[in-house]
Amino acid sequence: MAKQSNSQQLLRLVICGMLVALDVVLTRFGSVNLWDRRIGFSFVAVAAAAFLYGPLAGALVHGLSDFIGAVLFPIGAYFPGYTLTAALIGLIYGLCFYRSTKWWRVAVGVVGAQLACSIALNTLWISVTNHTPYLALLPGRLLQAGIMTPVQLVVLPLVLVALDRSVVRTILK
Repeated sequence: MAKQSNSQQLLRLVICGMLVALDVVLTRFGSVNLWDRRIGFSFVAVAAAAFLYGPLAGALVHGLSDFIGAVLFPIGAYFPGYTLTAALIGLIYGLCFYRSTKWWRVAVGVVGAQLACSIALNTLWISVTNHTPYLALLPGRLLQAGIMTPVQLVVLPLVLVALDRSVVRTILK
């Protein structure tokens, strides 16, 4: 990777900061939250960071937004497992989406993140923090993934193509 100028580094930092803020707002105020499920569009901010800047940025944006949201707008006691899962989702998105608008890469990223993070890990964390049997939580978590996976598979290709046409081609060249 070529060395970035100070203005390019500053632009990257500002855009990632804006995406962290957007992720916090969409997660805490733009989602339907039940005690063991969340349905919303915060995935758009994470996917944008991952698409524009890669796996590390995706992980940092989603991990930081989870931590900041948990501290500023707590829904319960802070548990670092959720932040780890958020960072892993950003990492998976970055590995799959970085500068790519190919539908199959989006599908791999979405399905991989849903299976590994939403269904497996977050169900485990909910089980641990709420002292609820893992298998008892699984049907509701599968329902959430069954709703969010198609939504993400429709929305993300549109968002990534729009980012590619506007941001990447004009600002990031």
